[in-house]
Amino acid sequence: MSKVYLIGFMGTGKTAVGHRLGSQYEVDELDERFEQEHGQTITAFFAEHGEAGFRTHESELLKSSKAEVVVTGGGIIEREENRLYMQESGTVVWIDTPFDLIWERIAADPNRPLVTEREQVRRLFERRYSLYAGVATVRLEGTASIEELTRAIETVLEEKS
Repeated sequence: MSKVYLIGFMGTGKTAVGHRLGSQYEVDELDERFEQEHGQTITAFFAEHGEAGFRTHESELLKSSKAEVVVTGGGIIEREENRLYMQESGTVVWIDTPFDLIWERIAADPNRPLVTEREQVRRLFERRYSLYAGVATVRLEGTASIEELTRAIETVLEEKS
């Protein structure tokens, strides 16, 4: 079975879907693994080492993952090497969620280092949108429920086995 990579902007439900899939598949949630391996939150790491330092470690985690399902952080697509790696080694599933819904979910979350003010986050969303679209093998509508998204990804996994 080839890997399935879950991509999408922060707040799209990737982690929640990954947790659901974890009962049936081997799932690697890269942000969670980063925090376990580095012993600090991503926000704290950002403050100490900056985004570039984080992205370097994120790329290493991506390439070292042995899981069937890899839940990525929202910015993994910022690096071309990551986009190419995912396309070459698996199926890339994009949870495409409208910005207003994302903002409702993330606006008050202190654990998101790139969330400061709405227009700044909107610009980041708009910049990344074409990167998600360009790398995705499968696009899922992010307004679907976590259960519906999980079922759709299970179908992708079953087709790959």
